[in-house]
Amino acid sequence: MEVGAHSILGLWDGLQNLLTCPVCGNYHKDPITMFSGNTVCQSCYPQECPPAGLNWRIRRIVTLFKEMKPLLEQPQPVPEGWCPKHDEPFTLLCQEDNQRICYVCQYSSLHSKHTLTKLEDPKAREASCEEENEISLPPPGHH
Repeated sequence: MEVGAHSILGLWDGLQNLLTCPVCGNYHKDPITMFSGNTVCQSCYPQECPPAGLNWRIRRIVTLFKEMKPLLEQPQPVPEGWCPKHDEPFTLLCQEDNQRICYVCQYSSLHSKHTLTKLEDPKAREASCEEENEISLPPPGHH
């Protein structure tokens, strides 16, 4: 899966599942890892099973996850020149739609049969224009 908003949400869901107690459904509180390898809250721990021990690493991860959650829920601005759908840089121009697209968009049904051209690197284009201006201008004092 591409890196971007969609994959961050997938990672978020997976991490949230790992940090949630299967007994109470809340984030682990004073997590205990059982000999089976499952982790549950200390208060949810069945007394008839001997614990392997309090899992301080999971506890710290839960704390960090809770601190990170509000930051990830805020909408993130899409950088200029990047596809908001695929979180990839625009590298092509669709001639039919006169629209900049990324390399992933070119395979979509919207653009698959369209004429596409590569976008130039803006810095390279600026350098090229400066060179042309230098060459086309006559030297000072010559008419």
